[in-house]
Amino acid sequence: MYLLHPPRMQCAKSGTITRWEKMTIADGMHQIVDTINEARASRVSDIAGLVRDVGEIRYDARKSLKSLNKTRKHNAIVQSRALHKGVKALRHDSQDMFSGFSAQRLAMAQESREKLNEFTTQLKKDVTDIRLDATHMIHGFADERVHRGIELTRMLSSYNEGIVGDVQHLMGFFRQVRVPFQEDLAEAHTIWQSQQSGGHSQQARQANKPVSHAPKKSETPAETADASLKEKILRTINKSPRGISLSQAGKKTGVEWRKLVRPVKELLEEGAVRKEDTRYFRAN
Repeated sequence: MYLLHPPRMQCAKSGTITRWEKMTIADGMHQIVDTINEARASRVSDIAGLVRDVGEIRYDARKSLKSLNKTRKHNAIVQSRALHKGVKALRHDSQDMFSGFSAQRLAMAQESREKLNEFTTQLKKDVTDIRLDATHMIHGFADERVHRGIELTRMLSSYNEGIVGDVQHLMGFFRQVRVPFQEDLAEAHTIWQSQQSGGHSQQARQANKPVSHAPKKSETPAETADASLKEKILRTINKSPRGISLSQAGKKTGVEWRKLVRPVKELLEEGAVRKEDTRYFRAN
């Protein structure tokens, strides 16, 4: 079996391989072996060159590493000396700083004590003044309370006397009105009895009899003042087409608005005014 198959030449009669063809195959095999040997020699040469390059690289690396170690040791020594020098300077600066802090702390403590003493003295003085002011104020309150109590007692006594006088006046008026009213009741009872008994003539006579009327009630000064106040409020409300509140009505009438509550309520009950929310309007 041949590895290479160069062009074959066959005889026309026998079809066998000629000697020339065998010679060509042998030459091809020698050529292949030579090529392989040349490639092997080239690879060996390349490997030898690579080994030399690796050796040179290793030599340069050892040299560079030795130089680097030397530089590193030198830098370490320099840095160590600089570090020791810096630590020494830092220790010296720290000691100076601590000394300065101690002196400053003592000075600040002394100043703080002086300020605290001054503040304590001023505070004690202020507290003493406040206590004196409070004492004077309490005494003033006590005196004013006594004065107000006396004045209030007088006002209550006067108010009580007024109430007693009003009650006595009302009792006298009631006594005056009660007698005619009792007469009217008796007359009405008599008429009712005559109607029940069928006495028409007597009923007619009773009907023609003039009826006694109770005397007209006289108004007290307080009632007259209330009526005047109601008229004043009504005029004020009628002059305010957009409505008016009690406080505004009090300002216009010159009367404290709380005193207007009862008269305005009476005007509402009489239908003289109307109310929307907190404003009062003229009745339509």
